[in-house]
Amino acid sequence: MRLMPFRVAADHVVEWRAPVLVVRGESHDPGEEVRGWDYLTEVTVEGALTIRNDELLNSTGLVTDPGLSGIRAVMRVDCSATSERFMDVVPLDPTGGQLRLTVRIPAGAVAEELEVRYEIVLDVPDGPVREDRAAHQRGSRLHELDRPYRFRLEGSGSAFPIEAFEFTGGEFPKDSVWLLRFQDEDLATPYLSAVRLYVNTAHEEGRKLVDGSSGTAMSVLKRDVLLQLLTRLAVGDRDDLGQDFQTDSAGEVIGALCVLFLDQTLPGAVELMRDDPGRVFALLQASTNFLGAGS
Repeated sequence: MRLMPFRVAADHVVEWRAPVLVVRGESHDPGEEVRGWDYLTEVTVEGALTIRNDELLNSTGLVTDPGLSGIRAVMRVDCSATSERFMDVVPLDPTGGQLRLTVRIPAGAVAEELEVRYEIVLDVPDGPVREDRAAHQRGSRLHELDRPYRFRLEGSGSAFPIEAFEFTGGEFPKDSVWLLRFQDEDLATPYLSAVRLYVNTAHEEGRKLVDGSSGTAMSVLKRDVLLQLLTRLAVGDRDDLGQDFQTDSAGEVIGALCVLFLDQTLPGAVELMRDDPGRVFALLQASTNFLGAGS
């Protein structure tokens, strides 16, 4: 336990249950491979803990001021790849029963890895310094695990960071199902910054994509996005396609997609797109299961 400027709870006061990650109805434990996830998948983190209330209050010095009513249990989920944070905060159970915490993460908000932490925090307005060294500032951590739980997200190949909302016209045509933006000026930039897919929730097929109920639309989406990425790179001369790209850069991720779906390196796929685009279109029909082509 770290040395804190105020009194904290002893380790035995809180019993933590390892969180689980729920993907399309299937639960995964920390460290387990999470397959079937992609950027169009909403995920849920479920956690639980039990607190010995009397011992918590006695060890922290918060027996009567503020008591249990001023303390909260927190589950925090962080994604370093997208710099997103999600939290669930619940009051303590006066009976000492198990506390359940749930964090729902929308599609398109996270990637690569999730880090989950539990905390017990003080949730009252800041007060004066206390002679008994009890915590007196809002947000003070009364207890936390020394290490986080981690879930590694294994993508299924549809690596498209997305935002889902209703298209209203202008730059987002109302009748379109999706729109892709690709900033290709520097392929060394992070993929999550360079590529963004927007899905129209006002369109029936767009809604199906977001909730994962349309395999047909997903197959069309994969092929369409890959073709747009390659078309953008095939227009004009470039001298950066053959370089070694850092992990998770636009060049590295798109190159991996070319190997996965076309069995070509990035330079080879772009050259094929320039010389024989019809063949690229045809090859992607099978590799993306376009309209069930690969079934």
